[in-house]
Amino acid sequence: MPTPPHVRAAAAQAARDLHDAFRAHGCTVEVVPQPPVNGQVYLAIYDPLSGREARLVTAALQAYRPPPCEQCRTYKRTWAEAVRTADAAAATETLRAMGVHQRQAHS
Repeated sequence: MPTPPHVRAAAAQAARDLHDAFRAHGCTVEVVPQPPVNGQVYLAIYDPLSGREARLVTAALQAYRPPPCEQCRTYKRTWAEAVRTADAAAATETLRAMGVHQRQAHS
């Protein structure tokens, strides 16, 4: 199955961002986008990481992470409760509403 262009673009952007974060701190670690795994962005870090570099990766990832959306968190809690109580109708409706919300608020 071919990789969707938006997934390839996301992997490439994440690789550039991490590479730039390393370079800004004087590191020369090579970060390379790889083919997606189950539709998820996958990156390979070719050079071994020191403890300092591993901390930089963690800080860089946290810096690029958007703040949590309270509405998304509410949908996730509602969905989890519906699944826990085996309420298929509520779980399905919550997933639908979450999809609408994500397209409208996060696209």
